[in-house]
Amino acid sequence: MKKSILILICAFAMLLSCKKSLLDSPPEILVPEKLIFTEINYVTEFVNDIYGATLQSGFSATSSTTFIETATDDAKHNNLSAEVQRFGTGAWSADNNPDNLWNYYYTGIRKCNKFFEQIGQVNTVDHGAPIIINNITAEVQKQRLIGEVYFLRAYFYAELIKRYGGVPLLTKTINVGEDANTPRASYDDGVKLILKDCDSAFNRLPVDYTASNVQNYYGRATKWSAQALKARVLLYAASPLNNPSNDASKWEAAAAAALPFANGTAPFSLTAISNNMANYEANFRGNPYANKEMIWVQNESNQNYLELRNYAVGFDRGSGGVGPSQNLVDAFEMKTTGKPISEAGSGYDPLQPYLNRDPRLDATILRDGLTYNGRVIDVTRGGADGPDKTNGTVTGYYLKKFLDPALNLTNSQTSRHFWIFFRLPEMLLNYAEARNETVGADVSVYAAVNAIRTRVGMPVLPAGLSQAQMRERIRNERRIELAFEGHRPWDVRRWKIGETTLGAPLRGIRVSRDGTATTYTSSLIENKVFLPKMYLYPIPQNEVDANTGIGRQNQNPGW
Repeated sequence: MKKSILILICAFAMLLSCKKSLLDSPPEILVPEKLIFTEINYVTEFVNDIYGATLQSGFSATSSTTFIETATDDAKHNNLSAEVQRFGTGAWSADNNPDNLWNYYYTGIRKCNKFFEQIGQVNTVDHGAPIIINNITAEVQKQRLIGEVYFLRAYFYAELIKRYGGVPLLTKTINVGEDANTPRASYDDGVKLILKDCDSAFNRLPVDYTASNVQNYYGRATKWSAQALKARVLLYAASPLNNPSNDASKWEAAAAAALPFANGTAPFSLTAISNNMANYEANFRGNPYANKEMIWVQNESNQNYLELRNYAVGFDRGSGGVGPSQNLVDAFEMKTTGKPISEAGSGYDPLQPYLNRDPRLDATILRDGLTYNGRVIDVTRGGADGPDKTNGTVTGYYLKKFLDPALNLTNSQTSRHFWIFFRLPEMLLNYAEARNETVGADVSVYAAVNAIRTRVGMPVLPAGLSQAQMRERIRNERRIELAFEGHRPWDVRRWKIGETTLGAPLRGIRVSRDGTATTYTSSLIENKVFLPKMYLYPIPQNEVDANTGIGRQNQNPGW
């Protein structure tokens, strides 16, 4: 029997005319394995499968298919039996980790390595003449695909090392019967491989796909995707968790990698808000490819599962989903003064806790009293969205960011969504953080942070901040601007502040009304558990048992 594998193949005509994203599935055809890497269109679909089958959307993170922030001090899942609750109680282990993606990413790495072993077979000429598809030669497409796969392998390894630390570094496929007992490499060796792959990708990938039939290239990596990944990995490598000696050269490398995004070399710009926060909210929905702020995203086309999972329970078919915490709400500063609410002279009024706050608060979090999708949100006990309802808010808040505010779920309406892997504000904050750690709060650090603040009407940071003061402002700005984009669990780990963040009491708000008077009372939701061993995930137990190259002696400390 001839060896065949199932691969997603578009017919030649579809390659010429289709306008689908990488997540749309073309017809399935059985293609003999030996033929896949002879035809460029087959190879393209092989690479499409790596994107579509292996990339993890942050909308469906963890085994609870929810935002990873529900495992942090920024939110709690309103379904109290959801597996992600294990992170808060400390009841997770090498056998039971709701965010265990070890096999998931190694599956992607194996596909990448298979590609590299076979790509030399692809035909780029026919009877001496270059093969041309969609006005692009097969050789040009081949080199671009090589760049894409270098990038994807780098991304998969980056996701692994931020969770597990050093991991086995595989650069060739391991087949049944071969020695699979590959030892763990160091974290630094993992970084070196990722950076090498990022550079290989950068040298082969296009700046963008605007000169092509662009709709056929939605979601594909570009040069700047590779540079953004490099900047993030170097920032993580320079941070206290991975740089205990505070080697200044690591911070310098991180700043240099992010500099093209901060100085305008990279072709991205912040979306103009024009004093209308509805424009800011819309920045996270709709067509990402017309958005100059987005560097690399995963297009999810039209769907409504995000709203079904996270709409407030007072809406028909709303499931509550994510409950942002009071811990997060308190991080939003005062718009009038630009000060944290805990600082003297900030202007914060606990009797009117949402008055004159950073406009991003009401753009990110759905609170009591806001008008949303045609009605006023009511989180009081007995209210339409109250805590006494099934899956009603545990914290007193619901998620707003990313959700379409006008869907009628009863009529199964849908809307276009996308998950953000990289966007410009992260790169600006990456640069600011690394530069501040290198030289302190210089003009370029202020410029990067203030660009993000002023576009939403927030005051610039006060002059004369010390390095330590600027560090805290940058960290808080990340928490606000990048909320629910998958950064919080890794930021607090790399900063080594897990005990005071992931282990802090999780707080919410209780809202009550007597006539026209509304009262806000702080409430303790959960005494969260965070132990020093939790800075790294445990290597999955089945991998420890099966791979003598890892073994119990090489499990992460404490697990």
